This record gives sequence, structure tokens and C-alpha cells, in this order.
Amino acid sequence: MKKIISAILALALCASVAVAASGCGCQKNKNKDLNSNSSGPGYKIEPTKPDFEEGDFSFYRLNDQEVKVTVYKGSSKNVTIPSKASGAKVTVIEANLFQNSDIESVTIPDTVMEIQKYAFSGCQNLKEVTIPEGVRTIGVNAFWNCKNLKTINLPTTLKSVDWNAFSATGIESITIPESKTFTTLKEKLFFQCANLREVTVPITITNIADDTFNECAQDLTIKAYTGSYAISYAKSHNINYEEMAR
Repeated sequence: MKKIISAILALALCASVAVAASGCGCQKNKNKDLNSNSSGPGYKIEPTKPDFEEGDFSFYRLNDQEVKVTVYKGSSKNVTIPSKASGAKVTVIEANLFQNSDIESVTIPDTVMEIQKYAFSGCQNLKEVTIPEGVRTIGVNAFWNCKNLKTINLPTTLKSVDWNAFSATGIESITIPESKTFTTLKEKLFFQCANLREVTVPITITNIADDTFNECAQDLTIKAYTGSYAISYAKSHNINYEEMAR
């Protein structure tokens, strides 16, 4: 009897060790979705359950004065996001809001402070975006694979643009805004932007990831002030550069 009990206990111990070693995989997969530096389109979340609908949009209340736009139900390809809904300011564009849709242009109100991850990724017909002053953060892959997006203006209010935000877009030139709060161009920010030929970088940018411009046009030129970090970066990464006098 003692031998049987010992055998059962041993089997139970082995099973518990195996489970602990392998894990359920749920957390591992979750972390991979949130933190992977992949430029692929595999990330998808369900929109936050809205509190109310107004016009072509659904909204979630962040507090008494602010709401997040969570769903677009309209059919227009030229979208204007409202600045207010139910008397509250629209301050956040939720993750995946327009992902893989056929919209062609979008106007963002100056009340918006945050554009979350994948908000416009895969919008291959998107040609025009107005990002107003007031926007502080742009999330991971926010405009990934917008093949026809040729120009985009960035506001001076930016604090952070996350990795891959503009990768695989049709951007041809871009001016990085001069801002004391926006100092870093993150990993693969313009990865595979095959048409990108000119980037103007201000003196306030003091950090650029090694792969920020990987697989861009061969004749890409960085324009920056003489003696700036951007010029040093261009030289060390064999990128064409044009020095501007202060």
C-alpha cells in the first residue's frame, strides 16, 4: 500500500512540474502580441465596449470631460472625426479603429491627444491625414502599410511616436518637428518606406535607432543642421546627408 501511495505522489509531482515548465501559453502569447517588434498585421483587439453612439461613431467615456472613439460604422471614405461627443472632448483614437478599412482621408480634431496602436494600419487607400497640434503620442504600427500615404505632417506637441508607426507607407518626404518633448526616432519608424527620399531632422532629435530607416530608398537624404546628432547619425550609417546652416 505504501508503495502504491508513493507511486501516486511521484506521478502527481511530475505532472505539476511539467505544467509549471510548459505553462498555459496564454501570457506568453499575450506578451508577444503587445511587445513584438514585428511589422506584420497579426495584432488585433476587440474595441472597447462603447458607452454610447453618436453619428457614425461609438464612444467610451474616459471621464466626465473626455471620451475615446472606439468604432466607426460609416461608409464614407473621407472621414472627419468629431471633436466632441455627448458634450465631452474626443481625446483618444482607439487601437485598430480603422485597421484595413478602405478610407481615403481622415481629419483628426485638435482635441485628440493620443492615436493608439494599429489605428490606421493596413489602410492601403489612405492618401491624406491631418494630425493636428495637440496630439502627444502615436502608437505602434499606427499607420503601418498605408501604401498610398505619401505625405504626413507631424505636430510640435508630440512626445512619443512608437516603433513601426510609419513603416511600409508611401511617404516621400517628412519633416520631424522641433520639440523639446520629442527627442527620439524609434526602431523601424520608417522601415520599408521605399519612396522616402528626404527627411528633415531638427537639432532637438538626439537619438535615432539603428534600424529607423532600414530598407528605405537608396537615395534617401537626411537634412539637418551642421554639427547635429542627425548629421553624425547619417555619416555613421552611410546615409546621404545635407547640412543646413544655423
